Amino acid sequence: MNDRSTEVASLTRLSAHRRRRVSEARHNLAIQRSELAEHAAALEETIDDLVPSYQRYRIGRPLEVVSLIALGCAETVVADTVVQALGLTATATDLIAAAVGGAATGLAWLVGHEWAISRDPEAAAAGQRGWLRSAAATSGAFLLANFGVRLYYGVLAEKVEHLGKGFIAPVLSASLLTAVTAALMVVTAFITAHAETSRVAELRARLRRVRGQVRSLDSRVGVLHAEGGTTIQLPTADQSPDQQSAAG
Repeated sequence: MNDRSTEVASLTRLSAHRRRRVSEARHNLAIQRSELAEHAAALEETIDDLVPSYQRYRIGRPLEVVSLIALGCAETVVADTVVQALGLTATATDLIAAAVGGAATGLAWLVGHEWAISRDPEAAAAGQRGWLRSAAATSGAFLLANFGVRLYYGVLAEKVEHLGKGFIAPVLSASLLTAVTAALMVVTAFITAHAETSRVAELRARLRRVRGQVRSLDSRVGVLHAEGGTTIQLPTADQSPDQQSAAG
């Protein structure tokens, strides 16, 4: 009898110890989840305050970089076909084409950047001068120069190949290439103007990490639920382990 009583008491203590440990684990998880939920809510509120209405498209920095690279590469390829008519060496032709592509990319980025500044109330309140008109005028002059150069060398190519002195084919070719360049610049400027700032991008990255931690805690609560075999309600942070044990 004494051995049985001792074993029963030992098993009871072991069971109570196990329930207490599970209860403490649930309590700690509840505290951690509550803190993470508060952190996530604060991050969301800060992001909503920092992001203006014209940046609600959720365009991230990676997309902006990809668009700038795509514009630079596309304009370099298009410019290379025109620069070849100059009769320069292959290296010089590639360098000039790369410079033209870089200029198109830089102007598109500048227009988008200045457009975003022109819509920023903080910049307006600080009296920050914008260069949107100058950037737009420079981009227009760049496109006109592109059209003129392409038209000029298109006419020369017509004469060299003895295809006649008509301007229809060179004008159409120059117009098409210039329109492609302008479209790429407009798309890139739009993406740059509506892309989120680096500060907002950093806050969104932190928000994703916090949400990932919350999901991880939820999975741990599921493990406790599966082990206990009974319905487990996530305790609030102000409950003590003793209160949780009594409630269970």
